[in-house]
Amino acid sequence: MNNQLKLNCPVCGYKEIDGKTCPNCETDLSLIRTLQDLAPVEKTSLPKKISNLPLLVTLLILTIGIGLGVGGSFLLIQNQYSINLFAHSSTKVNNSETLINNPKLNIYRVKPGDNLGVIAEKVCGKASAWRLIAEANPHLENRRNYFINVGEKLKVPQCQEKK
Repeated sequence: MNNQLKLNCPVCGYKEIDGKTCPNCETDLSLIRTLQDLAPVEKTSLPKKISNLPLLVTLLILTIGIGLGVGGSFLLIQNQYSINLFAHSSTKVNNSETLINNPKLNIYRVKPGDNLGVIAEKVCGKASAWRLIAEANPHLENRRNYFINVGEKLKVPQCQEKK
């Protein structure tokens, strides 16, 4: 028994047992000793350098998860607050084509592809003026993301850039 490894009891956890019976709970360890005799285990030390691959894979998955979470949150915030700030129209349209003159206020008829940012760019000269148009049309506040329909008439405040 001198060359046998010391066992730990699988039942009670008693450590470093030399014999075939646990002195604490009297569990029979003879089967484990027989298996030990059939395939003797040499005392070897663990390799000093363990592969970092599982750690790297875990960190990669964690990074991707955080990135997706942050990206998804950013997209939701953008969808809520700036849906009307799509790409600005690079072409200026003559105000006489877009506005229906009324002595009290200017009216704009919505065309296909328009949103408040595009209309503000056409009429006011800068897309950031879409808030002025939204304020002048309080009925839009009840609509999700200030949704506008083609053919709809919108009040446009005096916001043209002075030349």
